[in-house]
Amino acid sequence: MRKHHRAWAGTTLLMLAAPPLAAQYNERPDSLGSRSGACDASGRSIKDHRVRAISSRDASAEGGTAWLFANDPYLAFQLGRDINFREFRERDGVFDAKVSNLAGPMPDGFTRKITANNHTSCSGCHNLPQGNPGGGTNFHKDSGFGRQAPHYYGGGLAEMLAIQIREQILYQVDRNRDGWVSSSEANLAGQSAWIVPTDGAAALDFGNPRLDGGATGKPQFNNIVRVWFVDAAGRVVPGATSVNGTTTLGYNFELVFWGWGQGRGRSALNPTNRAFLWDPFKTHSGLESHDPTTTNDPDGDGVSLPSVAGAIQFPATHKPADRGLAMDPLGFSRDDPDRDGHLAEITEGDLDLGEWYMLNAPRPAFAGTQREYDRGLRTMERMGCTSCHVASWTIHALNTNPAAGPLYAGDRRFFDLDVRFDAVSKQLKGAVVPLYQRQGAQYARQLGRFEVPAFFSDLRHHDMGEQCEEVDFGGTTNRLWRTPMLWGVGSGFPWMHDGQSLTLHDAIMRHGGEAQQSRALYARASESDQQRVLAFMDKLRLYDSESLPADVDGDGVVANAFVVQGVDTGRERFNAEWLFRTPVRVQGPYVNGVGVVVKSFAGMNIADAFGHDLALRRDSDEDGWPDVWDTAPMLRGYKDGVNN
Repeated sequence: MRKHHRAWAGTTLLMLAAPPLAAQYNERPDSLGSRSGACDASGRSIKDHRVRAISSRDASAEGGTAWLFANDPYLAFQLGRDINFREFRERDGVFDAKVSNLAGPMPDGFTRKITANNHTSCSGCHNLPQGNPGGGTNFHKDSGFGRQAPHYYGGGLAEMLAIQIREQILYQVDRNRDGWVSSSEANLAGQSAWIVPTDGAAALDFGNPRLDGGATGKPQFNNIVRVWFVDAAGRVVPGATSVNGTTTLGYNFELVFWGWGQGRGRSALNPTNRAFLWDPFKTHSGLESHDPTTTNDPDGDGVSLPSVAGAIQFPATHKPADRGLAMDPLGFSRDDPDRDGHLAEITEGDLDLGEWYMLNAPRPAFAGTQREYDRGLRTMERMGCTSCHVASWTIHALNTNPAAGPLYAGDRRFFDLDVRFDAVSKQLKGAVVPLYQRQGAQYARQLGRFEVPAFFSDLRHHDMGEQCEEVDFGGTTNRLWRTPMLWGVGSGFPWMHDGQSLTLHDAIMRHGGEAQQSRALYARASESDQQRVLAFMDKLRLYDSESLPADVDGDGVVANAFVVQGVDTGRERFNAEWLFRTPVRVQGPYVNGVGVVVKSFAGMNIADAFGHDLALRRDSDEDGWPDVWDTAPMLRGYKDGVNN
């Protein structure tokens, strides 16, 4: 059985805050009237002080990540959201020695590609809508034209599709099912790796798995596939660039679905959501991640065992900075790669929670009727747009039997926020759809099949022509870019990889190369058909998940007065804090300084709701170090739990 199912038996079961401290901008745990500066009547700021999370695959280890996933998954979701949006401080070890220094080589080997140590939070780029897994920021990277930061609504679905495509390609080529492709298997393969997105859809060609030299050389996959080379036992051969028949006898691979593209042969940036979290933590915030999960590769083939959330990682190409070479007897890394005195800046448990949020991040919506969707889709199909912007995909249900087909992990989310357009109120409304079964007090994920609507990407790289050609800082040219998912595109501005297209029409008219024919069909279309396509894309929307009217209790209606912990919270809406095992109780009506009654959504039971008494979450001195990792649990210390 291949790696993505070895660990499921212990992980299919399916989330932490503190008393007041002097807080950073977005950590505001106090209530109105407390005479504290750390208040937020909206309730949207982070309510708990940071406590380093402890990773555990034991669902009985109270407060560990497996326990949280199994017993309080919405709390885990909120804690992961907080990791994604928290503004880290000096006491957390944010930034390396130099702020806003140039880092990372371009293909020429010496020109720097990016500005590092320039953000205290993921929300510095992924911030529209605020407090959501959004995008919208254009930041300086690769060239003077910049990069458009993508949203990651539906990020778990995108990751699952990428891992699923990898498995489907592997199943076509890896005849002995040992998890890698030998040179003999490559030579027996077809000349194209075909993937069918969903029932009835046209198959997509992900490239040639054969070696270009016959028994030696490289496969010729689509550029979204990144390959590494292995020895006769399937183990990674560091630095190898091809199959040579002596030291390298085959290859393995991943799909790098995060990133616009780095040029031919260089794929994109990150192959998993977990890497998409720890990599920017290091690059943009100088925060080193200690993550044994990423490097948990006992057979050395470059593919890890699954994370607690269930996703394989790819240590052949992606390893975090803090390798845990000096492990404390208490079980955490004492490595300090940037030598700033701050240990365990981002823990394996922090990444578990951040990954959990990204896995379950709500997907975008279509802000129109089904008739409008169908008409717009048909128009796009006539113009050939959907040959690359593939509308829908299927995530297949769990399969652990290779005789029955590819080994699928199933839909690993624990809920889906199904957001649709309400024709009466003319607004989006949601419904929380459980993707779990209750087993007593615990949640067991179903790992079933899911039809992903309105995705609009083939997850491949394409030559986009002269108007999309980029000359990078070092003088290398590139016109090969990943097909972006169009879901949410109506909320995006500007558009295209470099953010240089200021309207959707401009973005379409920049298409060339492999997209030239579709661009020509659009350009020749009637004005009404062009407007239909633009109006259709404009309705592919993001939304503020926390204010979205939504049926969260499953009774089929959106209540006008939704009562949580005895307090009227107003119209029923999606707020994960109200779905905890112990829901957050809001402050409610409050008379402000000028005598006006306002409704405060500040939390009043933070310690109980966020699990401060859970064994692996308890932090008696509130210094961010859980007591079980703190050699001085009653003495506050911000660097290692002892020293300030």
